[in-house]
Amino acid sequence: MLVLSPHTVIRPEPQGALLFQQETAETALIDREGLDTLYALLKGELRDYAPFFVGYLCEKGFVVEGAGEGGLERVAAVCDAAPTTTAPPRALAAPETIHFSVTGRCDQACAGCFYSARPGSAVSPTDAPFKLFERVVRQAAEARVFQLALGGGEPLLHPCLLEMVRLARQNRILPNLTTNGNLLDRDVAEELKEAGLGQVQISLNGASEATNQATRPNFAQSIAAIAACQAAGLQFGINFLLTRSSLPDLEAVIRLGQSKGAATVNLLRPKPPTTDGDWLERESPAAADYRGVQAVLQRFQAAERTPAPVTRITIDASLTFLLSDRSPQALYRAGVWGCSAARKFVTVTQDGDVLPCSHVRWSDVGEGDVMRAWRESSVMARFRGLEEIARGNCRRCRHLPQCRGCPAVVMAFGGEFGDADPHCPQHP
Repeated sequence: MLVLSPHTVIRPEPQGALLFQQETAETALIDREGLDTLYALLKGELRDYAPFFVGYLCEKGFVVEGAGEGGLERVAAVCDAAPTTTAPPRALAAPETIHFSVTGRCDQACAGCFYSARPGSAVSPTDAPFKLFERVVRQAAEARVFQLALGGGEPLLHPCLLEMVRLARQNRILPNLTTNGNLLDRDVAEELKEAGLGQVQISLNGASEATNQATRPNFAQSIAAIAACQAAGLQFGINFLLTRSSLPDLEAVIRLGQSKGAATVNLLRPKPPTTDGDWLERESPAAADYRGVQAVLQRFQAAERTPAPVTRITIDASLTFLLSDRSPQALYRAGVWGCSAARKFVTVTQDGDVLPCSHVRWSDVGEGDVMRAWRESSVMARFRGLEEIARGNCRRCRHLPQCRGCPAVVMAFGGEFGDADPHCPQHP
């Protein structure tokens, strides 16, 4: 008998539901028909067998073999609540993830950093007050937000980080962490695991010190942090920034992640740094470079379909154009959102400003008031209207509803909000 996994969280959405698998961080947005099918499946009354839908739920771990009611009451409650649940246009009823900037401080300076305080930047070097974090967690719990992504700055510098992780877990929110790895030894990894951290992402921009050095100064420390996570049994992934300097090591870093047992290798796009200069222009891959990345992804994703367990390759939302070899229908079925700013997630700075994403520092709501920003912010509404104002190649692209490019990069390269993405491999 199939039951809802104990690691699956479900909440109502307008005329449907959003599922979240806490172990794998998989999400699935289902409509009312899918919600009714899930209820019938758990009740053992599924007459019209839906092999694709049920197979997907099993493959992603949302449902598992078990006994008893197995989440039937939870699904029934969501069925009752879905018809009266509301959400802003083109957004979820509440964020799926909140990116929380633990601190603006960092113990190293990387040339392309988009956030940390450093000489010449406009970022506050302060730590987030714990009371601010408590307010965000309280709102997140009430709205049934699934994840808190803790970053900065270097979050391990914050004296209350372990308390933050514990507080999130106590409120049934999955806390994850992004770090440069400098302070992540085995003792810290064990403490984070004990506190309830879901996964730590370690920044690594090369499989060799020489390649990594072009964008990050701490190759040895990052490798040591990976070893510390292995020893502590803390789930970890690798964040790999796609720059012209790091691209030659892309395949090698993926293989490194696989050999070390990384849960994910997450590909990131260069964003506007916090200081002036020509770094973004020099290091941003062009359309031809991204076509090469597409070829690498296709090879590794073919390997992911084999039975052997492998490290998953994930991409940040601003790189959705790397999936343009697939049809819009396939991307829709796979739950691809493209630019998810103000639709699926928001950012809260260490000063309490609520932003649509970490890379566009526009805010008209402060004090960490996430849900007021989600419902009332004109900045959030502007991001949700990108389809209406899209121009150029993006306007004509069949993938516009699932992609929308990256407004932060567009504006950093001299465009206006809504202009076409300058690096799309489909429209060079």
